Amino acid sequence: MAKKKISITYVIGDSSLTGAPRHLLSLVTGLDPKEFSVSVILPQGPLAAELNNHRITTFLVPMRSRSDVAAVNAIRKLLIKYDPDIMHAHGQRAGLLARLAVKDLPIKVVYTEHTWTKEFKLDNPLLHWAHIRSMRMLDKITHKTIAVSKAVADFLLSAHITKPDKIQVIYNGIELLSDKPLHSEFELLRKYSLGLKDVVIGTIGSMNIQKDTASLIKAMPRVLKRFPNAKLVIVGSGPLQKYLQRLTQKLKVAEAVVFTGVINNVADILKTFSVFVLCSKSEAFGISILEAMKAHVPIVATKVGGIPEIITSNRNGLLVSPGDSKQLASTIMKLLNDKKLQKKLAVGGYDTLQKFTTTTMVRETEKLYKQLVR
Repeated sequence: MAKKKISITYVIGDSSLTGAPRHLLSLVTGLDPKEFSVSVILPQGPLAAELNNHRITTFLVPMRSRSDVAAVNAIRKLLIKYDPDIMHAHGQRAGLLARLAVKDLPIKVVYTEHTWTKEFKLDNPLLHWAHIRSMRMLDKITHKTIAVSKAVADFLLSAHITKPDKIQVIYNGIELLSDKPLHSEFELLRKYSLGLKDVVIGTIGSMNIQKDTASLIKAMPRVLKRFPNAKLVIVGSGPLQKYLQRLTQKLKVAEAVVFTGVINNVADILKTFSVFVLCSKSEAFGISILEAMKAHVPIVATKVGGIPEIITSNRNGLLVSPGDSKQLASTIMKLLNDKKLQKKLAVGGYDTLQKFTTTTMVRETEKLYKQLVR
C-alpha cells in the first residue's frame, strides 16, 4: 500500500509577491510531492496567479480585515470540507482569521510569525495591547509556531505569547540558482531614466512606517554633495508613497529619486544597484537582504530585529542605527568611496547565503510537519 500523504492547507491574507507570500511560494513549491499534498487559501492577486502556474490548488477568499467574519466562515467551510492534517497560517491577518476558523476542528495548527519583534509597534497603543492579547489567546489553539528569526522567537517568548516547547526558529531561505534575466541592465537603466555613469543606491520593500524609507531619502542631500551622480531607486509601493514623494520635493532631491513601483522579479533591477540599503525600524528577517547578497550587491542595513542574524558588520555588510539619516549617509558614502570594501562585502554576502537556502527552510519545515502528525 502506498503511504498516505500528509495534507496541508495554507492560509495567507496577502497575495502580493513580497516577503511572507514569497516565503510561502518557496515552501509550497519545495515540499516533497511524494510525501505532502498542499492547497492554499488566499485572496486574488499575483501570488494566487503564481501558485496556479505551479499547479497548486488554490481557494480564493477575500480577507478584508482582521475582523472579517465572512472570511472566517469561508475558511472554516473549506477546512471542514477538505479536512487537512495540518492548517498552516502565515502572517497577522490570516493568523487571526484562520485560527478562529479552525477552532474545535481535529486539525493540527501551525502559525508562522513574519512581523513581530521587540521593535515592532502598532501606531495605536490600545490596538497594540489588544493584538498582543489576541495572540496569547490564539496560541492556545496553535500546536506549533514558526519564528522566521531568533529575534521573533525572543519577542514571542518574552511577551508570553507562546512557550519554548511550542516555538521553532526556521530562517527564511532563498534559491541559490541564478534567476533568468528578463531584461538587460541597459534596458533597465533606460526604463528608469538612469545613466551609465549613475551611482545607484537601491532599496526594496513596502513603503510603510516600519521600513522607514524616509530616513534614506533624508540621507540623500548629504550623499549628493559628495556624489552628484547618485540616484536613489525605491522599489515597491505602500501607504506612505505619496508622503515620500512629497519629501523628495521638499528636500530638493526629487530628480535624483526614482520610484519604480512593484517589481515581482527583483533580480534584474538589483544588477543596477551599487549599494543596497534596508533602513527598517523593525524587521523580522529581511529576505530582500538575501536577494541583494545573491546579486553580489554590498549592503547597508539597520541593526534591528533579525538583520544582525544575517549581517556581521564589515564582513558581509555594514550595520547602522535605525532612524539616523546622518550616520546612514556617511556609511553609504564610505562604501561608495571604497571599491575594496564593496568587493569584500559582496563576496562575504554571497558566502552567507549557504546558511539561508530554500532547501534548508523546506526540509526543516517538512520535519516539523512529520513530528506534528506523528
